[in-house]
Amino acid sequence: MSVANRVLKNSSLLIIASVINNVMTFILTLFTARYLGTYDYGLLSSATSFVGLFGIFCDLGLSTYAIREVSRDKSLLSKYFGTVFVIRVILSIVTFIIYMFFIWISNFTYDGTVVMLLLGIYMIFNSLTLANYSMFQSNEKMQYQTIGNVIYSVSVLLIILYIIHEKCNVIIVALGYPIAITLSFIYTVYITYKHYPRLTISLDKSFMKNLFAKGIPFGITSIFTSVYFWIALIILTYTASSDAVGLFSSSQKLLLVVSAIAYLVSNAIFPVMSELYTQNIEKLRGLYYKILKFLLILGIPMVLIASLYASDIINLIYGSEYVVGSTALSILIFAGVFMLLSNISSTLLGAINKQTVATKISCIGAIFSIIVNLLLIMKYSYIGASYATVLTEFLILFMMLIHLHNTEFKITIRECISPITRIIITNIIMIVVILVLDLSFWPAVIIGCVINVICLFLTGAINNEDKDIIFGFVNTILSKFTNS
Repeated sequence: MSVANRVLKNSSLLIIASVINNVMTFILTLFTARYLGTYDYGLLSSATSFVGLFGIFCDLGLSTYAIREVSRDKSLLSKYFGTVFVIRVILSIVTFIIYMFFIWISNFTYDGTVVMLLLGIYMIFNSLTLANYSMFQSNEKMQYQTIGNVIYSVSVLLIILYIIHEKCNVIIVALGYPIAITLSFIYTVYITYKHYPRLTISLDKSFMKNLFAKGIPFGITSIFTSVYFWIALIILTYTASSDAVGLFSSSQKLLLVVSAIAYLVSNAIFPVMSELYTQNIEKLRGLYYKILKFLLILGIPMVLIASLYASDIINLIYGSEYVVGSTALSILIFAGVFMLLSNISSTLLGAINKQTVATKISCIGAIFSIIVNLLLIMKYSYIGASYATVLTEFLILFMMLIHLHNTEFKITIRECISPITRIIITNIIMIVVILVLDLSFWPAVIIGCVINVICLFLTGAINNEDKDIIFGFVNTILSKFTNS
């Protein structure tokens, strides 16, 4: 199977899951945010941010390292993932205990403490589910992860909609998350038992030493990444009202959609990149450039539309109570494009055995984010947090590109000036038409997409090779639905 076909196969399945998940999340957010209001929604968002930060310690990067090694030698699957799963169980329990101690000494309200507890239980089962997802990714069986994601998103939507219908409080709403992720975990255990060889545990000293020595840099990178993404919400939790947390979180959750896209692309591409690095570096280089180009094509119009119609988007999803915080979205969305590009660059660094470089860059980003958030939040509240997020994501991307410039994957001005210029011209035409016609949100989205696609072809931003990839991707997506 060609590189393009493998990537299309992996990404098409995850894109299907992403579409379903985002639709479910949209509906869930639509009802939950309006039902709870800014205060209780801020409470739930604070719990989510703490779980997002602590959850990284449940793995410490061991699964990511296992994916890379097993993608290069499939015979290692049982040994690596059997050992990693047991370690992950232990780490998840220890992390949960530390997490609850931290919550206890933070003196949250009764409702806040119980919500944090329930999300902590969610964290444990989510960690174990992700461990099984990692095994599926290592041999590119993305259909299992796709189904697991759909089970979770549909379950949590139905459970919480029922809870809302029964007019329960924020504690019962939070209960829906651990129930839904447990259902997804049960499914992954069933798939593992049915379709995979019996997992084994290796206590060999040299194996364990190598596993931790080479896996932990991935984990440290994830820790720092979580810090600079979630630190704004955590600082707001302690320094501002729950209303401010709710307003910022309403915009940040939309940024999480961008983060999910980046995560899905990385999951689909990491095993392929890892294998190509040992077989064909020139193909890997071409693959990296091509993905950067497609992410720019996707990201730039997304940023422009979202920044122009931020208040309409917030009002549509969350209601008029949240519109006052729409300025945060118009700022935060710029971090989205930097996030897409830096995520794939970080994935490349991990695939070419440069995970320690990604770790150092993420460390600098985390320190920078903490300092800038503290300075800006104290003066500008959640608006300051929005600017801090954009600055941090830009810094991360800049440092990664600088490092890659000193490798065989460097991006030269000559190589990038033509495609970037064509993409910029395309988006200028799109925005001019939208502004001249003075379109409202939905007409702007529809007409903007049509104009953007047409101009991408007319300007040559999408060449013949790109056309083959796009049409192949569309055909792959359609075949998944027609064959289902």
